[in-house]
Amino acid sequence: MLRDEYGYVLAILPASHHILLDDLRTQLGLDVELAAEYEIEELFDDCLPGAIPPAGECYGLDTMVDDSIEDQPEVYLEGGDHETLVHMSHAQFASLTATARHGCFSVHD
Repeated sequence: MLRDEYGYVLAILPASHHILLDDLRTQLGLDVELAAEYEIEELFDDCLPGAIPPAGECYGLDTMVDDSIEDQPEVYLEGGDHETLVHMSHAQFASLTATARHGCFSVHD
């Protein structure tokens, strides 16, 4: 979760990757920084900390999806808690994030 002076952006990337903030800033054209944990908890008050689902549109958030997810035939994501794992095909995930912007802003660990 990122924020700038105007609001928040949900960045979606694989759990095995690290975000490249400078690359994301360039692609968004915004001076974003990581949101504080308390901000995330307020925005996702129906989720446990650390279990945020990649469904920014459901929370009224702009969303950016890392291109590395395009290589994944299947996607697993948190379901709002640490016990629910949601499994979907890439096509289903693409449908879930159909209005999101896409870019390359992460690197594999």
